[in-house]
Amino acid sequence: MAGAHRAAGRRAALAWIGALALCSTLAHAARAQGSGNEALTRIDDLRALAVQVRKEQRPLLLFFSTPGCPFCLQVRRNYLAPRVRDGEKSGVTIREVEITASRSFVGLDGKPISEYAFAGSYNVRMVPAVLLVDAGMKPLVDPLIGIGAADFYEAFLAEAIETASRKLRSR
Repeated sequence: MAGAHRAAGRRAALAWIGALALCSTLAHAARAQGSGNEALTRIDDLRALAVQVRKEQRPLLLFFSTPGCPFCLQVRRNYLAPRVRDGEKSGVTIREVEITASRSFVGLDGKPISEYAFAGSYNVRMVPAVLLVDAGMKPLVDPLIGIGAADFYEAFLAEAIETASRKLRSR
């Protein structure tokens, strides 16, 4: 009988330890996800961004996303947020555009334009999408759409930024 009590006590202790480990793992995952889930800076005034691009001779990286998109989260957290933290060393100015948002900002013409309409002007229908543009908001390179080969995404992104920067400086 004493052996049965000991075995039951061990099972209860192991279950309790397992529950604590699960809670710890879930809390860690929630913190990790939350830390990369914040949106990047959004556009307020496209005219001011155009002046900045022209002055700094750095392309504008437009990151098109939708809320809750796990692939957008991956691109934002793993590839774009580190560049934002690097600041000027990153070689680009980054702005996020939610393709379903009705939020408006000042367009190049001084009139309000919604993020949805702005994304539509580039025919963005799939996310995540990254587009590098000049001061006139003209594409400098082909957009990066999706994140199919995550192992190579950093190389694709770095190459796109370098090519766009070269084109912008040669103008």
